[in-house]
Amino acid sequence: MSADVLHAYRMQVARGVRRLSTDDTEQVTTLLELLGYTQEGTDVAGRMRSWVDHPDGGAFVWDERGRLLGVIAAHIIPSFEKDGSWLRIVALAVADSARGRGIGTSLVAAAETFGLMRGCHSVEVTSLRTREGAHAFYKALGYQDRSDAAGRFLRQLP
Repeated sequence: MSADVLHAYRMQVARGVRRLSTDDTEQVTTLLELLGYTQEGTDVAGRMRSWVDHPDGGAFVWDERGRLLGVIAAHIIPSFEKDGSWLRIVALAVADSARGRGIGTSLVAAAETFGLMRGCHSVEVTSLRTREGAHAFYKALGYQDRSDAAGRFLRQLP
């Protein structure tokens, strides 16, 4: 790990970012519902355990004296067609009352640092077209909207 990557990680930890814990389930549930994902009747605790235990998953929270103001989850995916791996941001949520304070930026930096520490060469994130604020946020961080270059096809499995 390079000194720059280690420094970036330490800076995020110093600012309030830490790894997700299974004790965070209740507060993470609230943050996920901010994104419009109803959690009632789902196994949030089981999902949090799998993220905490997964060797290729990195989940981080912004903890302000025991109050979680943001969460991010990212997963490392090995490339098939070339050497290396890439990081996929699966979810990012910041409490409405905490937006504009750099919390989302710090959480993305923590996820990116996790990916860099594991040898990832790029990061991907998807966002619904209706989330214009999220699109502006990612563009401000240097992410490029590549939806014109590739399609996204989904199919539900039975």
